[in-house]
Amino acid sequence: MKVNLIIKFIIATAIFYALLACNIFHIGEFLVPSEKDYSEIYLPEEEQEPEEINSEIDSDDIEEETGHFAWSSATNLANLCKRIPICDKIQFKGSFTSTEKYAYTKGITRIVQFIDDKSTQTKDIKEVIDTIEISKENGKRRWYATWDSIIFNIWLVQWQKEFFELSTHEMGHIVDLWYIQWSSSRKERNFTEFGKVVFSINDPSLSFYRLSRDKETIRKAEAKKKDFCSGYGMTDPFEDFSECFNLYTNHNSFFRQISKTNTVLKKKYNFIATIVSGYYMNANSQDLELIKTNTLRRPRDTTKLAN
Repeated sequence: MKVNLIIKFIIATAIFYALLACNIFHIGEFLVPSEKDYSEIYLPEEEQEPEEINSEIDSDDIEEETGHFAWSSATNLANLCKRIPICDKIQFKGSFTSTEKYAYTKGITRIVQFIDDKSTQTKDIKEVIDTIEISKENGKRRWYATWDSIIFNIWLVQWQKEFFELSTHEMGHIVDLWYIQWSSSRKERNFTEFGKVVFSINDPSLSFYRLSRDKETIRKAEAKKKDFCSGYGMTDPFEDFSECFNLYTNHNSFFRQISKTNTVLKKKYNFIATIVSGYYMNANSQDLELIKTNTLRRPRDTTKLAN
């Protein structure tokens, strides 16, 4: 009797892991995308602080920060870091005033908190992130990210709104490459991390990539510019994901509108929506003027949508 029970247990266990490897069901986290059409569901945007988001970062004024103003900025930064424990992972490289540190940290913490508050995943994205470096190195790229780290070079970034959207875009890479990944021992070889085989065959991001690509470096023959969130998103599947993540989060009205007549974009919209329970941070309904006469218009870069 015991032998029969042991054999049955072994068989059941083998079947369980076979089904898990084939992505039949999921333990501990939620699969994406959902069958729900979030483009037809209207949820309220997050509470906004437009005077902060749209204000200019004037480096000349900030360099002269002294006295009570400097003390107030330092205090605000300390209070912010107490509420949202990610400041220990933010590194400032070079000379930054307390006002600058507060402004940039505020932008990062807002998107981090949004993801943690609205996410359908069981992970805490603050635990996924290793480091966020902010520097002023002239001539460097504005930003880049790995699966757990982000580097910002903000020497050309003049607006807090632009930095916030850069933060959202880069956080999209973290979400894509690490936050929603799965861990089957079988690996996907058509999509790699720039040649390195890292994706499990049941990694949720693969279903997003395959909407427009046959392989990491090969777009589908039928893929058109109108199927992407931006021109920059056409460069590779990872930028496609992050550009759509920023467009969904900060220009939801625009993304919702262009997805209404495009099946591929609607699937991309719903994929991102599923991760954050259908919520977004900014509707930015004024963006609809940009496609009023041309619904096929796509931005070159979602962090500079109006350009």
